[in-house]
Amino acid sequence: MPVVLSDVFGDPNVGIFSFANEKIAVLPAGISPKKLSSYSEALETDICSIGIADSRLVGIYVTGNSNSLLLPYVATVEEISKLRSTGARIAVIQEKRTALGNLILCNDYGAVIDPRLKPKTVSAIEKALKVPVQTATIGGLPQVGSLAVASNKGVLANPIIDEKEKQHIQEVLKVPVSVGTVNSGVPYPKSGIVVNSRGAVVGSHTLGSELLAVSTVFQTD
Repeated sequence: MPVVLSDVFGDPNVGIFSFANEKIAVLPAGISPKKLSSYSEALETDICSIGIADSRLVGIYVTGNSNSLLLPYVATVEEISKLRSTGARIAVIQEKRTALGNLILCNDYGAVIDPRLKPKTVSAIEKALKVPVQTATIGGLPQVGSLAVASNKGVLANPIIDEKEKQHIQEVLKVPVSVGTVNSGVPYPKSGIVVNSRGAVVGSHTLGSELLAVSTVFQTD
């Protein structure tokens, strides 16, 4: 399982600009073919280059697992259509909080979500992802999607997570939870990692010790 150091438009916050599950990696429009190819090779997925809500911040808006990609209602008809044309199943979430990537932490086994999301939103997430959904916090904060990153092999979380929160997330997502930073000490793993069970793309400022933590929790050989 390869770990590739990279950036997007010269920015090491690769997780803010991109998203991947087991089937597809979604990157912002304007990415070079060479960069798209490097993501595809690292993650062993199809690639789609697109904006979301006319924004390059794909990883902020998009989340999901192998069963569905979740998009906010502000995504345009053209964007939704282009993603569907890849064969990906799309669920548009009607929720005023549109930064779904910051609010939802999920894999193919479960999902933990921001406790502030409406019951109707929770039901829609559960139906689309086809996994159990529970609320959670990390360090008492509700933005679980921005404070951790998950694959079908593990979770890397902000060091502020407490033991009770860690155990809860492990039980729901059914994978081990570890702590770490990216990009030379940034405590928001989601911002600097795009990962699935086959590979990871990590921000170019990430240190060797941080890469070791990534390799350990996501079982990259």
